[in-house]
Amino acid sequence: MVQNQPKSLKRPIIRHSAIVVGLLTLLGVAIRFSFIAKASIWHDEAFSIMLASRNPFSIWALTARDVHPPLYYELLHLWINLFGRSELAVRSLSAVAGAAVIPIGYVVAKKAAGRRAGYFALVFLALAPFLIRYSQEARMYGLLGLELLLALWAVMNIVNKPRQFWAYAAFATTITAGLYTHYFTVLAVFSLWAYLILLQPFKQWRLEKTIWLSWRWWAANIVALVLFLPWLPSMLAQLKRGQGLSWLQPTSTRTAFDTVWQFLTFTDGRLTNIAYWLVGLVVVAMMVWLWQGDKTKQRFTRLVVLYTALPITIGIVVSLFKPVFHERYFAFAAIGFYILLALMVDRIYRLNLWLAIVAGLLICAVEVVGIRNVYAQSNHQMRAEMAVLNDGFRPGDIIVSGELYTYFDSTYYNSTGQRLLLYTGVAGRPNGYGESSLIYDQNVYLDSYTEIPVGSRVWLVGKTGDRSYYSQVPASWQLQQQSESGYSEVRHYLVK
Repeated sequence: MVQNQPKSLKRPIIRHSAIVVGLLTLLGVAIRFSFIAKASIWHDEAFSIMLASRNPFSIWALTARDVHPPLYYELLHLWINLFGRSELAVRSLSAVAGAAVIPIGYVVAKKAAGRRAGYFALVFLALAPFLIRYSQEARMYGLLGLELLLALWAVMNIVNKPRQFWAYAAFATTITAGLYTHYFTVLAVFSLWAYLILLQPFKQWRLEKTIWLSWRWWAANIVALVLFLPWLPSMLAQLKRGQGLSWLQPTSTRTAFDTVWQFLTFTDGRLTNIAYWLVGLVVVAMMVWLWQGDKTKQRFTRLVVLYTALPITIGIVVSLFKPVFHERYFAFAAIGFYILLALMVDRIYRLNLWLAIVAGLLICAVEVVGIRNVYAQSNHQMRAEMAVLNDGFRPGDIIVSGELYTYFDSTYYNSTGQRLLLYTGVAGRPNGYGESSLIYDQNVYLDSYTEIPVGSRVWLVGKTGDRSYYSQVPASWQLQQQSESGYSEVRHYLVK
């Protein structure tokens, strides 16, 4: 007679779900690291690298003169010290953070609607074109998405077990990190508060019985605020200056629809006419359907709806009066969007298997088109133009960037050992705030081309097209060479 085996021996060493999560996460990792260095480092990334190359105290001080908090730059400083300054190295911090979102998104979707919804979330997050794009950029948006998704997950755990200390600690930690990464963390916090306030009817609110009225919840939020206090004066000074926001445009009725298309296809979708409006309306209908259909005690689906829609809505409304809206600032909400797609397909699955299969395949197909668009738009080629300059450079040559926008990325690719000058004859000298904080105290300004001695060889780096810094070049200068790639251009002159 064969005795029954112990239960521990009957359990598989690795659960089926762990294999699925691992494989789909690896797929997301592969996509995020594929072609990660296809496009050249552009202006914002080069600023990140130049700032992160300073010591931690300088990073803190110089970031205070910019428009963002310092945490991403401090982490990038450590990352560079470990892995170097190559395109792959500096962008991999965002790629790692972006890849970590995939399994955590699975856990969030699973808590909201079950394992099947988690599997759908794995697929949609792995293929998410908007997240892939900002997982391949040396900026803070991928890191912010990870931090705030962890905050969302912490709130879920708080709702399930309101007395567990670690969940409140996790919430305080991730929100503090988010505040030190990007100020739009505040919008995510609003959505989490709104969820907890709406979780129970007014008649059921009780001190210590209702989560948002408990001392633990308030303590977690106060701890996050107290930890942020050292940076608060710098934040207020940044907001007062309003530096670096002038390029943003006021929002309109199209902004929400543009954002949906950016998330789905990484285009604004305006060329699709009827489909442009139809897809946006379908997304709104999806959120309403998911909201109304969530009858669970925890209302986790409603949490994801609020986390996704409320920050975007607030951003659009505020930007009607003071433009602050750009889709990339809402990469954290985009994560919620892809999770909502998973919850929608899971809901459809319960009604009709084949309809769910069609919906899932359609979403995947659209995302693949979006991935293609991401790589098609990766056309910044300062690397190629600076290679021309580096090859043709001779000791004593002068290198000039025609504008601030091309100064940092051309500096990143400059291997000549000669420091670049910034031509200020068009826009004037920068005020030392924003991006110019890194060079305001350095003698790099060229106010007039007449300051360059006769007989000099000059390399002028700029954008393609009819630029004033090209038209102001003295007629006596002899053009020796001209090269263009993407929207970057290098011209070589002999000063006569």
